[in-house]
Amino acid sequence: MMPEASFAAIVASLHARTGKTLLARVLAEYFILSGRRPMLFDTDTTEYRLSASFPNETLAVDPSHVPDQMTLFDTLALTTPEARVVDVTHQSFRKFFKVMQDIDFIAEARARAVEPAIFYIADHNPDSYAEALHLRRRFAGCPFVAVDNPFLGVPADHIRNSTPYRDFLAHDLRLTIPMLDPASALALADPQFSLSDFMRQRVALGEATLAPEANTSEARAALRAWLMKLFRDIHRISRVVITRKDAVAEETSENHKGNEKEKAAQSG
Repeated sequence: MMPEASFAAIVASLHARTGKTLLARVLAEYFILSGRRPMLFDTDTTEYRLSASFPNETLAVDPSHVPDQMTLFDTLALTTPEARVVDVTHQSFRKFFKVMQDIDFIAEARARAVEPAIFYIADHNPDSYAEALHLRRRFAGCPFVAVDNPFLGVPADHIRNSTPYRDFLAHDLRLTIPMLDPASALALADPQFSLSDFMRQRVALGEATLAPEANTSEARAALRAWLMKLFRDIHRISRVVITRKDAVAEETSENHKGNEKEKAAQSG
């Protein structure tokens, strides 16, 4: 009997400074709070931004190097119960997904009870929406999560009237990163500030993470509300991904049984 699928979140964007590492960080903290300490992968071997938040739990790899490619995708596809989060830096974007396609990673992962999902953040550039459409078609069998980040602003009219933008907006499986108030943004600027410990009330917002004039209780409530909104969306999406996978597997099994019965009837 195949074990329950492990969730693998692949977080990507075509351009820099879209909130991608922040989302990867929140995904990691969600899994930590769920009791499933995840395997983490940082493909930014220049700034190591995800590694800075989880220095002891993150494997830093460069997808442009073949040994790192093997380490990354072999580890991602391990049959283990841990969830996993990959922060795909914009510099590695094309190489990462080319290797992912070339090795048919989706099929390999599913054969080992790992269910990948692509979390893609679009920005105000037109090519980011065209890339979203291309990526979704390229990996048609992989759940695709359209991520909106209002902090990036509203695209220009000609972009909003384009087919790729409208397609992205109409995609059913989506997540929105809520706007951050200034105090919460300042707290999150510290990569070592543990969001899971904050939610467990093991650490507090203090002088190190707030401006001197900030109201601590209001800032704490705002950050908690921001995290809870994201955690609820992540939980919803992870359940949808696993449920869809189970439904597809059940349909495939039923089709296989039907084909076997038909073959038996014809041979009889």
